[in-house]
Amino acid sequence: MKKKLSLIMAISLLIINLVGCGTQKSVTEVKDKAKNATEQAKNDVMQIPKNLQADMGTGTFYISTPSGTSQNGAVPVIYADKNTQIEQIGVNTSGFNGKNLSYIFVDGVLNSKEQLAESQSSINLKGNALKVGKHKVDVVQYNNNKTTDSVITHKTAYYEVKSK
Repeated sequence: MKKKLSLIMAISLLIINLVGCGTQKSVTEVKDKAKNATEQAKNDVMQIPKNLQADMGTGTFYISTPSGTSQNGAVPVIYADKNTQIEQIGVNTSGFNGKNLSYIFVDGVLNSKEQLAESQSSINLKGNALKVGKHKVDVVQYNNNKTTDSVITHKTAYYEVKSK
């Protein structure tokens, strides 16, 4: 019995030592990860610039849902209930300058960054973007791809969420 107990303890110590060695990280790695997380958090809460012209720059933009598109000022509908966690809408652009990154905002909060030109893509809606009511989607391109620079393109569309 003592031999079995000794063997089990020896194996346990060996496992603990192996696991412990594998989890050590340098201070630099931890700091880098923290810095990257801080930058990501800043991007996640980025808000649309204030006082933008309603429609500026070249190209056209509209959104699409199963009920239709926002072309010609229409407001397509999405049906959701309290259990809906995520929903997608289509983002359609033409005539956009593909050299510039496009920032897509939903209700003024950054949702996605995309390289749009003659494009058909989609964005995920979650949280407040799925609450019942009318919601605004803005696409913004900045000069030199710097958010501190001037806005060169701004397009807007709307969708409405209705309860199932």
